[in-house]
Amino acid sequence: MVRSQFAVSVREHGRLNLPKELREALGVKEGENLIFRVKEDGSAEVVTPQTLARRGRGLFTYLKQVESETDDFIAQRRKEAEQ
Repeated sequence: MVRSQFAVSVREHGRLNLPKELREALGVKEGENLIFRVKEDGSAEVVTPQTLARRGRGLFTYLKQVESETDDFIAQRRKEAEQ
């Protein structure tokens, strides 16, 4: 599903000029980085490093085998806070 669509022209030396609306939609400011991901079908995705980090959280939690004392402590405090 496409939420928004923007035209971006490639200029001399491959420079891109991102319209203000696109920068605002992505939540990027001057000097921040963007990641361009090219898929096998030739389409591209532009994301911020923060977006990739959010997507990656919890991907490997199924590998966790041993509960830590910290996890137990936090669980106890959350339970106490609910009461």
